[in-house]
Amino acid sequence: MSGRRGTEEAAASSDAFHEEAAPVGWPSWARRVVTVVLVVHLGALVAASMGSVPPSSLLQQNIAQWFVPYYDIIDQGYAYHFYAPEPPPTPVVLATVHFVDGRSDEVVRIPERGVRPRLRYQRQLALATWLFMDYQDALMSGGDGSKSRWARAYARHLCRTRTGCSSVTLHVKMHRIPDLHELGARLESNRGGRVDIDSEEYYDVPQWIGDFTCDAF
Repeated sequence: MSGRRGTEEAAASSDAFHEEAAPVGWPSWARRVVTVVLVVHLGALVAASMGSVPPSSLLQQNIAQWFVPYYDIIDQGYAYHFYAPEPPPTPVVLATVHFVDGRSDEVVRIPERGVRPRLRYQRQLALATWLFMDYQDALMSGGDGSKSRWARAYARHLCRTRTGCSSVTLHVKMHRIPDLHELGARLESNRGGRVDIDSEEYYDVPQWIGDFTCDAF
């Protein structure tokens, strides 16, 4: 009897061990929800890359339109196409940070030259573009750069992340796309040497957005 009892206790102990050691997975409803979210997200990204802007078929554009509210939320409604035939100028935002203790001004540029990884550069470029568009909307509404929510938000960020910052002055300048024929002629004259397409000659005169004091935030 004692041997049988010992065997039963060992079996019960083994069952309890396996129950404790068994991995705890997600419930089936949670797996289904996550699967649906991932499928919708990936489908939205594919639709954006293929049909958010021409050149694309009407079917691709109509599918991309289904996800427009989602693009607005995650800021991913971009088409990964070549910018042809005439790429637009690129806005570059310059922030001059002034310090209360007399330190030299700091100039912050977005997008920042040479930033890595390149995806970070792309995100900075998107921030500069949205800030410039919001600044233009403020001008069209009869206000000035101080009415731009994006400009105020960026200035507030700089004030909070720069110790001793007293105020921020924002400017924007447009980087024009160099003429291809001109670049070709320069390459020939330089005998295949490098041509600096980021030279100041390809930038417009900076536009003043506004002055923002840190005490106002």
